[in-house]
Amino acid sequence: MTITKSPNHQITKSSSGFTLIEVLVATAIMGIALGVLLSGFAQGHRQAFRGDMAREAAYIAESVLYGLATNELESLSSNEEDVEDHPGWSYKVEIRDLVLKIIPQDQEEKEIETPELKELILTVQPPYNAHPFVLTSWIPAEQI
Repeated sequence: MTITKSPNHQITKSSSGFTLIEVLVATAIMGIALGVLLSGFAQGHRQAFRGDMAREAAYIAESVLYGLATNELESLSSNEEDVEDHPGWSYKVEIRDLVLKIIPQDQEEKEIETPELKELILTVQPPYNAHPFVLTSWIPAEQI
């Protein structure tokens, strides 16, 4: 910092640094930008984790459905079972009569029972109390 005497005999200060306000504003701007950046990374990480869980649930659903033979469909219960080699994962298979609910425009809901079709519902529950993955399929009643 230099102090000079001006022609009208006043002493002036010239500064070549930043003021405290400028430094605080710059720090606040950097903090906001860093917060936005880190939240984007966290959201990407959550999406990747959810994608991994969906892939694992699809693999489990495929292996469960492959393991179900047509003669086993009769003896299926609605009990929840743990998945072997996948700690924390469980699945539940339900077979019930298929009831279609139809709502025509500006009319009441109608239910239509279809005795020739059954509804197979496979629910795969991931660990950590995450949202379950549900697969619904219709199968001919004569296969049961």
